[in-house]
Amino acid sequence: MHRTSLSRRPGPRLATAAAAALIGVACDGGSGDAATTPPPAPLAVDCSRGTTACTPISISGDTVAATPTFSGFADPALRADPTLANGVWMAYSRLGGKPATGAGGAPVGVPVVATHLARSDDGGASWRLEAKLWDSPLVADPEALGPASYFGSETPSLAVKRVGTQTTWYSVRLSYFLAPVSAYSPRYASSWTVRVAAAQAASPAALVGAPETVLGTTTTAAAYGAHLRLNSLSPALAACGLWNNPAITWHGERLHLITECVEFDGAATSATRSRIVVFSTDASGAPSTWSWRYAGVLADFATAQAFGGQRLVSADVSSGRDGQLQLTVAVHGGSTGDVGQSCQVLELASLDPPALARDGAGRLVVRATQTATADPSWHTGACTYDAAAATGLITVVANRAGGGLQTELRATALRP
Repeated sequence: MHRTSLSRRPGPRLATAAAAALIGVACDGGSGDAATTPPPAPLAVDCSRGTTACTPISISGDTVAATPTFSGFADPALRADPTLANGVWMAYSRLGGKPATGAGGAPVGVPVVATHLARSDDGGASWRLEAKLWDSPLVADPEALGPASYFGSETPSLAVKRVGTQTTWYSVRLSYFLAPVSAYSPRYASSWTVRVAAAQAASPAALVGAPETVLGTTTTAAAYGAHLRLNSLSPALAACGLWNNPAITWHGERLHLITECVEFDGAATSATRSRIVVFSTDASGAPSTWSWRYAGVLADFATAQAFGGQRLVSADVSSGRDGQLQLTVAVHGGSTGDVGQSCQVLELASLDPPALARDGAGRLVVRATQTATADPSWHTGACTYDAAAATGLITVVANRAGGGLQTELRATALRP
């Protein structure tokens, strides 16, 4: 499942005042007895349909697909340009549909996702399409199990390293083969892979066609060319059936991959055992030769329960306006465990070893929270943040009414 809850099998995504009181959220230290003094409330906004608090984001040169049941922009990932004043980049998913021929010879309409790149030269006040990083091409079935269909590319994330005058851009995304049917139906077990690319260039547009490494699981088919099965890095990862919603960041002279280890009870996602984990590499040499190390668990079921949810998904790591490292996550809950309830911005104590910051009373340090509570079919999706962006936290609002999915990007103006 990706950040906009497209996939039902891995599973999609309210922190209320009561939940906030339960965790004792805090923005900073403060004076007095930490166990008894009420902490400052986090920055907060509700992006429910019909409110004016969160303004829609348009991207010049890119249009929303006309497909009525599968359309919109989603999975945003912000990153400031280290060399351009007011320069900000945003990678994102574009939802659409394309025709194919099903196994029985009948025409089908396959929902597809591609990865696009937008650029802003005014700090995020306006955006224009810069490149189609990874499209969704029609290809022969790599496993030769059926007719031709499409590759999906979604949930991108960007990282950048600047050494002297040299800029290196990194990206991560999900890639998979879609069954040729009129439904969003990735071949999860065999084709669902995480792909990390690197390019020495001034612009992340150079990531198009750049060398990449393919990371899979124990069930990834040989046809998809996995360079590493991440399960092999630790016995603690043996039951991870899927790596989902990856994000990357360059920190402490290493490239960190933050992703979900999704475990299953039969065909159902296990909320109690699925968790967000961290890997890292020094990213030296060609991406296919990188040596990855498992760092540990960053967030789990207990963390999700603190926000009234069942799972935390769609991690995004950034620095706050004060330079403090922070984690943005979407909270999933509801009767099915796949309803996007809120986005939370949590202070990080460390990425390696992974640890969320807590105050003197052991309470999570929550810097910002975004909800969308007014309409049961209008959910909050993934969020992304960069302190350089005037948009503040960018969120996805996702409408799943009528069995389809329509998504929008919204600027919240929250700047933790």
